[in-house]
Amino acid sequence: MKADKETKEKLLASAKAEFMEKGYNKTSMRKVCSNVGVTTGALYFFFNDKEDLFASIVEKPLRELMELLQAHYEEDKQFLSTVETFESQAGDHDEIARLLIHHLYAYYDIFILLLTKAQGTHFENSVDEIVDMTDASFMAMAEGMMQQCPGMKVNSYMVHWMAHMSVDAFIHLLTHEPDEQRALQHTQKIIDYITKGWMEMILIPMDGEKN
Repeated sequence: MKADKETKEKLLASAKAEFMEKGYNKTSMRKVCSNVGVTTGALYFFFNDKEDLFASIVEKPLRELMELLQAHYEEDKQFLSTVETFESQAGDHDEIARLLIHHLYAYYDIFILLLTKAQGTHFENSVDEIVDMTDASFMAMAEGMMQQCPGMKVNSYMVHWMAHMSVDAFIHLLTHEPDEQRALQHTQKIIDYITKGWMEMILIPMDGEKN
């Protein structure tokens, strides 16, 4: 059993290195195995196919990220649906940003792998899924605020834009800043910018520009 566990761990490490170097599509299962000194039969004892191997590397950190985001967005729907509460909960925004940055950098190589080398797997649309989740949460918050602001309506274009921009901000950090502490410093300014932008752009007068 111990030998099996060690073999599996070596295969995962070899696969991660190969995926990082060559990308999913160009990675050879034979090369993954030869790096470890086992046959492809040994690999298929642990994994169904190449995508199952890739999933075994990236799925858990990605699922945990999605769960972290979903929990935050659920809290937003409950507590940040008015202008006053949105402004007053700036500290909570900073806290979720710290949690996100810590998780992203705890699995730095894996998220870089997901962002840059997942083409050809069902994970290649992960960013779009996160944007969709963010967009739905932002829209729910905006609609809640609108109910508290007579004469105003939701600028749906800017809600969609803000969702994309918010996700892209974290992607840019991850792909351009390898140091977690410096990333966290940048994040504090990003959150401040997003919060101020939200207050200025999300609600517009009923007789204002079209959504």
